[in-house]
Amino acid sequence: MLNSLIVDVMANICTNKLYLSTKDKQLCDNLIESMMDLFYCSDVQPFENNDVFQYEMEFDSNWTFPHKKMEEMTKNLPEDNDLYIRVLSYEFGCEYVGFNIYSGGEWCDKFADK
Repeated sequence: MLNSLIVDVMANICTNKLYLSTKDKQLCDNLIESMMDLFYCSDVQPFENNDVFQYEMEFDSNWTFPHKKMEEMTKNLPEDNDLYIRVLSYEFGCEYVGFNIYSGGEWCDKFADK
């Protein structure tokens, strides 16, 4: 007789490759800190080019691009910011691919727009 049933649910891990750029160093640093608090991040590469602060990094999420978390992180930013973010996401087990861009204060799913 089965007295108890233990079920483990394992999420497929989605890899997200992010590029971020802005002229506002404080905004850039705050966003990277938030990303590192929310996700497991690796290969974090900061660089500066002509007073534009940029990062490239990789982070993990469950199954797909974490749209709600990314919207939450960017929803209260000043409207006049020059922030640009692009994220290429993939998860081979589910055959998922996503490409999302933040620009002009809003997120756009480039594959859904096609």
